[in-house]
Amino acid sequence: MEKIINTLIKFPIWKNDRKPLISLNDLQKRQIENFVRKIQSGEYKLIHNPCLCGNKDTSLDILISEKDRYGIPCEILLCKRCGLIRLKEKLDEQSTADFYKNYYRDIYVGREVASDEFFNEQIRRGQVFLNLLMRYVNLKDIKNVFEVGCGAGGILYPFYKEGLEVSGCDFNEKYLRYGKEMGLDLYQGEIDILKTPKRSQDLVILSHVMEHFNEPIEKMNEIIEFIADGKYLLVEVPGFFWIPKIYFNPILYFQNAHVYNYYYYYYLKTFFETLGLEVLYGDERCTFLLRKPSNWEKNNIKVVYDEKMRVWAEKIEVEIKKYYLLHVLKLNPYYLRMGLIKILDKLRLKNTIKKMIGR
Repeated sequence: MEKIINTLIKFPIWKNDRKPLISLNDLQKRQIENFVRKIQSGEYKLIHNPCLCGNKDTSLDILISEKDRYGIPCEILLCKRCGLIRLKEKLDEQSTADFYKNYYRDIYVGREVASDEFFNEQIRRGQVFLNLLMRYVNLKDIKNVFEVGCGAGGILYPFYKEGLEVSGCDFNEKYLRYGKEMGLDLYQGEIDILKTPKRSQDLVILSHVMEHFNEPIEKMNEIIEFIADGKYLLVEVPGFFWIPKIYFNPILYFQNAHVYNYYYYYYLKTFFETLGLEVLYGDERCTFLLRKPSNWEKNNIKVVYDEKMRVWAEKIEVEIKKYYLLHVLKLNPYYLRMGLIKILDKLRLKNTIKKMIGR
């Protein structure tokens, strides 16, 4: 089967034709053009993006795509040494800060300000996180919660309604304004030691944030320092092996803002344990509940690697092609699920089934 797939599909699968794979509104189109123009003019600086496994052999990098789902030109590489998917080049620190302040939400959400729908969707995810936390932790042990990259703050809202002290940070002031109006304590920028002391938080949340970090090892070490000894970190990133469950086309997984794209087992488990954290829960979606040991000390590791990652790299190389082939043939789980939903809808059974499964 692998030989057939490799014969039929060659890398890079997606060429740089500037064509988006999703529908874009006028705001998104305009801001994408502005963003690309800043890169082309040199106003935004691109720098080399090394693999976290320390690989320097470029022959082990496979170019899988020349664009992201928005049609934004970017070379996306798969490392055959560890299986990590990453951008070949990333924005430098100054360009990154400006991008998230002025372009990110406009492009990725398509609205200049947070909507009720956006906030409510965040609330739903926050409730999922709260339920997960309560399975492993006595909520009485949690007095305060901080979210890095909180957007409008909706994920924090279920914790707020439970009577916990919540706070968060984000680059986009317009989105923060919505949460502030809902009574949440939010501030603009990165997590700040002057506003959020080290070892002060019982739970820190990073929901679809870590994949945006230019230097994830260094950044995660910094964030862990804000967690109180013996307390918790909840991280969720878009997991590679979750692609066929949520996307009809695997290109939709790739975004220029995602500097690194992770997978659960074996990579992220190894990553967090290398940082000295205890993994309480982890799944293929890449949702993790982690505990900071009381004796935790910041380490100076520069790379994350284990020989077993080579096996996963080979698997991911094949899976990308397989996901694409299933998309072309319309046989992936996404299409099958959508087909089932249409059938249930025609039979007027969709809402009944949703109630039965608690959705």
